[in-house]
Amino acid sequence: MFNKDSDYYFIAYNIILILDNLKCYEGKSKFYDYRKLIYILPFISNEYLLNIAIKNRKNRENEIKILEDIYINARLREPILKSILFTLEKKGYLTLEKNATRKCIDIQLKTDALPDRYLNSDLFKIESENIAYFKKYYQRLSFITLESLIDKLFKEKGVIIWDV
Repeated sequence: MFNKDSDYYFIAYNIILILDNLKCYEGKSKFYDYRKLIYILPFISNEYLLNIAIKNRKNRENEIKILEDIYINARLREPILKSILFTLEKKGYLTLEKNATRKCIDIQLKTDALPDRYLNSDLFKIESENIAYFKKYYQRLSFITLESLIDKLFKEKGVIIWDV
């Protein structure tokens, strides 16, 4: 059975979609701290999860449990994300840059290395729409710190987590 959360190609494509949607291009803007991506990915690939993340009312107990699972699974998948990013960099699709000030690794997309119409494909139309919707509720995604993102996505929603 197909599992989107573990599919390297699906994760890679969504990373590229996120960077494109946030306009994090080489020579222009950066996506600060690659680790934020692993926490964003589940929400853009599943509309039900996206709705949990963006609603303003208090979350139900079962929704808090879902958010806890997302957080734990994201922590466990960080090495997979790192592997995918290094592969994409090696293939020439993005740039990884050490940020000494923030003590993290920043990302920029190399759009000229991508095939024509790659980013305009209807294959991942749902994910593209979800990224745009997610971005409306969680502004400055490319700039905020990992800690701020985790606070907004999890802690403020009732999830008790350990510090990053």
